[in-house]
Amino acid sequence: MKNITNIWFYIILILTIAGFSEKHYSQEIKFTGYGSTGYIFYDREILNGYNQETYFEGKLQAEIKINKKIEAQFDMRGNSTEEAIELKEFSIKLEYFDKLKFKIGNIKRPFGYEYLTSREDLYTVQRSNVQEQIGELGYGVRTISIMGYYNYSKKHSEFPYTYALSIFKDNNLVAGIAGRFLYHSGPLSYGVNYMFQSKGGDEPIKTHGLGFETELNIEDYESSLEIFYVQNPNEGVIQRLLGNDDNVAAFGTAWINAVEFDIHGSFIDSIEPVLLLSYYIPNLDKTKNHVLQILPGANFYLTKDVRLRINADLRLTKNEYNDDYSTKNSRGIFEIQAKF
Repeated sequence: MKNITNIWFYIILILTIAGFSEKHYSQEIKFTGYGSTGYIFYDREILNGYNQETYFEGKLQAEIKINKKIEAQFDMRGNSTEEAIELKEFSIKLEYFDKLKFKIGNIKRPFGYEYLTSREDLYTVQRSNVQEQIGELGYGVRTISIMGYYNYSKKHSEFPYTYALSIFKDNNLVAGIAGRFLYHSGPLSYGVNYMFQSKGGDEPIKTHGLGFETELNIEDYESSLEIFYVQNPNEGVIQRLLGNDDNVAAFGTAWINAVEFDIHGSFIDSIEPVLLLSYYIPNLDKTKNHVLQILPGANFYLTKDVRLRINADLRLTKNEYNDDYSTKNSRGIFEIQAKF
């Protein structure tokens, strides 16, 4: 009953937004999103869950242009795991200056290229293991924030920069700042990310994170490399309780490559091979504990917005107590996705 009530609430919300926009026709409203369904085969013990899963998920985003300077955004998500619709983001965008915009709401902390890329625009079905891991440490989440930013545009090539500075605070006694700065030179961009977060409660801890990134985009080929050096607040608290130093550093790097080939077939319009390599160490004092990820895959485009996706996600896990790597948590994924 709760899930049904939840769904009806968001249906009414969407209809209200659409009706309000139509009534006040001076405003503009734009709906975007995606839907996907797929199959995952896991290499894992049955005690940790089934080794085969089917799933479906979707996103509906409404962008409402209040006037030339103000825009509101609603981002709603649903999936077969939660069996509920969730309001993922509400934000207000203020555009009063050419090279400085503001965004206020439950928004992403600006830390890393992959995290800031929307789910439906990723080359891989899921985010890299490195992004998943540092996200759990607070370096890839949404928070109530005030952010000043500017995204580079070729129309204004005289200002070849992308930047963002965010101040955030949530209900879990976590507050901090995050920043990102990129320089664009033709098809190449590179820059740095920084985040400070302070967590209160029974076990307060302050952590810093640093990231470097570079992206190359040449016609149908794109490559991105990210390197992260971050303090691990979860492991830091554990080490403190054990009487050790709570300054625990984690390291991760992810390299993603994709190239698209046009074939203009009767069914497949283009094929896009993908290769993702990542490496993650949760504690640099224990480098024998690490995960190496090797993910070859391909996207088969039926149209520009509809694609079949295949990922062979091999995750090689090593710990200090074993000489061999384990393939546990590796997975194979097949998905079909449609954007609109």
